[in-house]
Amino acid sequence: MKTPAHFLWLLLLIGGQQIRAMYSPTKRGNNTISYHITLDSDKPKLAKVDFSFVPKDSILYMTQGANQLPNRWATFVHGIKAVDVHGKSISLTPLADAQWKLPTGLRERITVSYELHLDHAEHQWGGGLDGVAYTTEWGVFYTTRALLIFHADGWEKITVDFTLPRDWKISTPWKKKKGRPGAYSVQNQSALMQAMLFAGSHEELSFKRDGFELIFALGGEGVLAEKEAYRKMASGVLEYYIDLMGGLPNPSPDNVLDKSVVIINTADTTDGEVIGNNISILVQRDGDAMSKMISKFIFAHEFFHLWNAKSFTPEDEETEWFKEGFSNYYTLKALRHVGFLDDAGFLGVLDSFFYQRYTADDGVGTLSMTQGAEKHAHWGLIYGGGLFVGISQDMIIRSASGNTKSLDDLMKGLFQRYGGTHDRYTIDDLQFGLSELSGKDQSEFFKNYIMGTTPVPVAEFLQLGGLEAKVEDNHLLISKKASTTPLEDAILQGFLGKLKAD
Repeated sequence: MKTPAHFLWLLLLIGGQQIRAMYSPTKRGNNTISYHITLDSDKPKLAKVDFSFVPKDSILYMTQGANQLPNRWATFVHGIKAVDVHGKSISLTPLADAQWKLPTGLRERITVSYELHLDHAEHQWGGGLDGVAYTTEWGVFYTTRALLIFHADGWEKITVDFTLPRDWKISTPWKKKKGRPGAYSVQNQSALMQAMLFAGSHEELSFKRDGFELIFALGGEGVLAEKEAYRKMASGVLEYYIDLMGGLPNPSPDNVLDKSVVIINTADTTDGEVIGNNISILVQRDGDAMSKMISKFIFAHEFFHLWNAKSFTPEDEETEWFKEGFSNYYTLKALRHVGFLDDAGFLGVLDSFFYQRYTADDGVGTLSMTQGAEKHAHWGLIYGGGLFVGISQDMIIRSASGNTKSLDDLMKGLFQRYGGTHDRYTIDDLQFGLSELSGKDQSEFFKNYIMGTTPVPVAEFLQLGGLEAKVEDNHLLISKKASTTPLEDAILQGFLGKLKAD
């Protein structure tokens, strides 16, 4: 029986579509990318990486960072090559800005392999840690931006597995794959690109709450000596923030958060950074009490950003004073809650750490706090000034409401309204919310102290809560009043925050 020509044409068309689908990157099974990372304790400055995928386009790339180097992160990539499923070499053309070009039209799975040389210490770096990798006597620290080469986006399945020395473990923010030791599944490209990991003989502490896990990876003699202090701090701060906000962090639907890693290592200086939902902290070897306190402050501040930044996100940089300054306020409350600050320490640090940096900032009196892009150049104005706005508004609200309302209500309201959504708040939302809580229009406050350049008269507002406060010789001097009313006592307790029950 002969097949009519138009049916033959249709069969050929369908067959062609099936053939194309067989090699299409979007076909189920082809939309996967897998990485394998090999680390060797005898060669800690060498990582071997290979990754396998069906190309979606012709570009391989490394993400942001190392901008002072001509080849950025690619400076540390050596011996990169690509092969097809038959082991045949595929040409790779180096491009500017840490990129490589594949031939166009590839339809089958390929494997790219390279060595990463951890030579970061041989180069100069700017302020902050910037994703820089490093080695220690007990292991190696990497950010994935410094370690991995990426390709395209939208992968349905991302797997990373490790080959490690026998006595090493790895701390990552990814989910372990069942039945495959050393293998992890990664939620999406963003979670792959914004990760940190530490591999070595360090120790881990785990804190779990309703499907969320906080991992502390601790390394170095000085840090391990403080292990129980870190355990107490992490557990208490996590409990405090959950109770304050009314729930676990709840970012947008495409950034589901079920694990966060905090990596703390002994080093020559105290510093820290946050990438994605993860925190890296360096604690100065044989550092003084202030160095240890700063390391704990870095954790508590950056961890609060999982709520105030990730769960409710600003529309623009006009509200960096709120994001950073109010996070400073709740950081201090959290550290008092767990006993790392007593009342005198809480009040003292407002001057010694924050007011001094606020008054020393040449942006105070000349720049508006809404210039959020200037927050790193003007830490005192944005981080310190924002803290003093938070304190002032809390005192205004507590005083006006007979201590029945507070800044806590604003934070909870933002979390309930924006958590788990893509919606974002604006500076007008903050002004409206604060006005509603105090029952007083705060437009003049915003006009003068936030949108304007008038320094925040924080001493004036502190006096609403059972405190004597004044500025003398450029210091913010705060003490408790000798005699207070019951309302002032209640406001003061709310301002300082509740203590954790033993």
